[in-house]
Parts: sequence; structure tokens; C-alpha cells
Amino acid sequence: MWKYYLRLSLHSLRKTPVLSLLMVLAIATGIAANLTILTMHSVVSSNPLTHKNDQLFALQLNSWDPEREYFDLNAIPPQLTYQDAKALYDASMANEITIMRKAGVAIQQPESTEPPTTYHTRMTTRDFFSMFDVQFIYGGSWSKSADDGPEQVVVISEGLNNKFFKGENSLGQTILMDGELFTVIGVVSERWQLVPNVYDLNNLPFEAAADAYIPFFFSAAKPYQGWGNFQNWANEDIRNHQDFLQSETIWIQAWVGLNSAENRQEFTRFLENYISTQKEQGRFKRSPGYQLNTPQEWLNINNVVSKDNKQLLIISFVFLMICLVNSTVLMLAKFLRKAPEAGIRRALGASRHSIFFQHLTEAFVVGTAGALLGLLMSLGGLAAVRALYSNYENVAVFNGVTIVAAMLLALAATLLSGFLPAWRISRAAPAKYLKTQ
Repeated sequence: MWKYYLRLSLHSLRKTPVLSLLMVLAIATGIAANLTILTMHSVVSSNPLTHKNDQLFALQLNSWDPEREYFDLNAIPPQLTYQDAKALYDASMANEITIMRKAGVAIQQPESTEPPTTYHTRMTTRDFFSMFDVQFIYGGSWSKSADDGPEQVVVISEGLNNKFFKGENSLGQTILMDGELFTVIGVVSERWQLVPNVYDLNNLPFEAAADAYIPFFFSAAKPYQGWGNFQNWANEDIRNHQDFLQSETIWIQAWVGLNSAENRQEFTRFLENYISTQKEQGRFKRSPGYQLNTPQEWLNINNVVSKDNKQLLIISFVFLMICLVNSTVLMLAKFLRKAPEAGIRRALGASRHSIFFQHLTEAFVVGTAGALLGLLMSLGGLAAVRALYSNYENVAVFNGVTIVAAMLLALAATLLSGFLPAWRISRAAPAKYLKTQ
């Protein structure tokens, strides 16, 4: 029976090609706009560290101006001074601790005659790789002694490994970083990318992962090119790098891993004692003195999903409904024009049930065609977003959520646009149309 209904539907659509095309385009346009925005919203609003939401914490210390509160976020600075970051690292009170910064470092192969290129480099401590589930294709992270040294070791991205070493195992090879030899001990897989970059929302939350990673405490040795944000409220006389390290400038992100309630209590007691000591030295005069934030809390505080994004998603659903209403009106007009034909079929013995499902099948064909065309248009829309905005390269992509959403939208479009016209035509009285024949 369904094959018969499908044959009738295709025959009906061929008889009105322009009207059929308009109905398909109306549904496709609505689905494409909605799916494009829904895809980006689902990626932007996701928490890639959900499985560690009760273990990892972004640390804020309120070392800001005692006369004025910090002007953004939750009124506490998102970054730390060097002296505070160093004290936290040296205390070793957390199960894991990462202090890090974003830097630009000139990198080249030792034997290369080409001028060096400056790459996005993350200067961090070794726990970064385990805390944020970094995936390696060769090697792994460095040792604690390499942190403390620091030792001249480097972890590079798969992209940099492809460029310098043609994708081969480069462990033990050396590269020049700002003119100094570093030994490659790990290569990070291109498949690893947190979206958003929860660990550093102070910079662009959707930019690609770093090209290279080196031990953080090289920052103490010399002023690598700063690619992150630097903020200072104090009127300090900073004449050299050591003055900068001892200043109130905030420029370091800090995360701690606290695997149990006991460890969290112990760490908060340490923080309170540390802040109390600093207050005696004239610092940390604002309250609260610190804040520990889960990854989800950190995403919310940094407004990764802005009100504009939420409003845009609502508008896309409204636009989809308008498109479906237009398709429904067109379909209703077409079906009512076929009412005499349906009346004759009713008079010949076809049931209302049969008339209803025959026309619902036609609506299903139109809805499916519109959904498939909308999916293709959405792929084009996402490609356009990636071409226009390089920071959205990892955001404007389909994922499992959006594929399911596409299927549900197609089903909803079919039901919403086809149910009413099919129901109306199935209720047509056969006697009325027989008199007109």
C-alpha cells in the first residue's frame, strides 16, 4: 500500500513542479538556517571536560587593586601574578597543578637556512597533559625534574611534526626555539582539541591548539614574546624582567586537580593561610580572596555562550516555523485543488484513512526532500563560516548532536507541514464534489 501511495505522490508532485519546488525550498531554507546555528550553538555551549567537572578547578586569586574591584567576569581577576603562581606550584598541595601562559616563540630546524617562524607556544607545567587529556601520537609529557630545571625539552603538534619531520617519529630530534636547542619528547595528535579551550578562556576560546609546548619556568629565565593578556593595576617601576616577575601584573592561568573532598578542604585551607600571609604584607585586601571554579562554572563565568548566541538560536527556530507555515499553506492550497479527485476516490470506496495517508505520504516526500536539501545548504553555510572566521574552524562542523537534530527536524517538518493539509483533504465530503462533476 505504501508503494502505491508513494507512486501517487510522485505523480502528483510531477503535475505541479513549480509549486512542489517552492514547498521544498521553503522547508530547506528553514532547516538550513536552523541547523547551521544549532550546530554552532551545540559546539559552543558544550563542556569538553564534563567527565572531570568535579575534579578540575580554575583558580582565581583576588590580588587586584584594593581601591577598585576587578572590572570583568565575577569581579575577580582570571589570571595570577608570577609570584602567586610560583608559590602555588612550590607548595604542591593539589593532586595536580598547571600554571601556564600563551607565548610566541621563533622555531626552526637547526640546519635550516630559512628564517625562523614564530609559532603559538604554550609554556606550561607537566600536569597540563594529563589534566586536559592531551593525546599523543609519539612520546609523552616531560618529567617533574624538567619542570623544575627547567630542561630544554619540547612537545610539538602533529602539524609541526609533519612540517619539520615529514610525519616521522621525531622523538630525540632537536629544534631551535628562540635560538636555543630543544629536544622533542612528544608529538600531540591533531585529533586533540578542546572546544571551547576551557583551560584558557582568557584568550580566544575557539582557536586551534598550540604548535609547541615547553616547560613554564623558562618564563623566569627570559621574557618570551607574550601572546596572552597582561593586566596591572599598580603604578610600579618595572625596569627589567625580574621587576616584572615580582610585580602585580597578572598574566598566568592556573588550574588544580583535586581528586577528593579531603584534598579540596586541605587545598582551601592552604589558600586561606597563603592569603592571610599576603595580607600581612599589604596584598589581597579585597574579598573574596580566591575562587575555585569547575570547568562548567568557568565556561559560564566567561560567558562563552553569550546572550546574543541564545537569541540567535531562538530567532532561527522562529524562522524555521515561518518557513514551515509557508510550506503548509502552499501544500494546503494544492491539496484543496485536488479535493474533487479525493471526493471521487471516496465515492469509489476509499476510506478517509486511505486518503489521509496518501496525502501524508506526499507531504513526507516533500519534507524529506526539503530536509536533504536543507542539510546540503547547511553544510555550505558552515563551510562559509569556516572560510570567513578562522577562529571558528573547530566550531562550524557537524557532530552527533546536529546529525540527530537534522533527522528530528526533517521528521518535524514533515509532520508540521503535511498533517493539517492531509487531514483537511481526508475530511472532504464526496457528495459535494460528485455534484460538480
